[in-house]
Amino acid sequence: MKLSFTFFLLAIGMFAQESRINANIRKQIEEYNASFASSFINKKTEDLMKSYTDQSILMPEHSRQRIGKKEIVDFYKQWKTQAVITSYQKEIVDLQDFGNYILEIGTFNEDLNVKEQKPYSYSGKYMVLWKKSSMTIASEIWGSNTYFDDKLIPEIDDSAVSPTQEDTASDKLTLEVKERNDKIKELVQKRLGEEHAKMFLPNAMYLTYYTPILSGEKEITPYFTEHEKPGTLVIEQISIKTSGIIFAQKAIVEFGFYSVDWKDGDSKGNVKGKSMNVWQKNDSGELMLFRQMVNHD
Repeated sequence: MKLSFTFFLLAIGMFAQESRINANIRKQIEEYNASFASSFINKKTEDLMKSYTDQSILMPEHSRQRIGKKEIVDFYKQWKTQAVITSYQKEIVDLQDFGNYILEIGTFNEDLNVKEQKPYSYSGKYMVLWKKSSMTIASEIWGSNTYFDDKLIPEIDDSAVSPTQEDTASDKLTLEVKERNDKIKELVQKRLGEEHAKMFLPNAMYLTYYTPILSGEKEITPYFTEHEKPGTLVIEQISIKTSGIIFAQKAIVEFGFYSVDWKDGDSKGNVKGKSMNVWQKNDSGELMLFRQMVNHD
């Protein structure tokens, strides 16, 4: 009885400590977000860069993936020279502790005016992967909740950005991730949206282009069933590649890039983009998507 009571007290202490750690992490992230907003509005580029490293990956919407401080600084300099930013806010929706990394998911709103056009409220969602030991940004991606005209945000010149390269690692887990991507390619091309939705865990979150955050089966399954239903749209060719992987203690975080050639009647085109994919294993040991965000270049 004494042993059980002692264990009970120990469990309470451990839970309280874990809660304090989570609260401290949340506080650090909230303070960073407030500091970033102030620096962004006041165009203090050096202050914006304090949490990025030479290994940080930035995945802006309607722009190519950038790696390291040099390429990331260039992005923000181009943004600030074209836009007058009157307000910027972030709100945390979800925090996940992967042991050595923290995943932050939230919403943002940026009020800006580009080249003296009418003011635009750029609203969307984002995903940030934090390296816990240093609280630096390992990767970041964002995208709008609705379709919008490119003219309303700065036009970014990507010509100096290094091309995204495919990861050539051949370890077992990397190959397993690539096999899952091959399955997704097959489902997208065959327009099997309901089957595609089954690639996600029941408590997953999906952050896709021009759509608010989708949470759980009840929102993810209807989205894919409608978005990838059979019809006149034909996927002529699709490529899904891995550019890198971080093996966190409690998840596999994959960085990907894609290209899709589509045709619908007399219309056709190509769409390129990038993604941050968080994989976890289900009870059967199969890799499933726990969190995923994609946006177009």
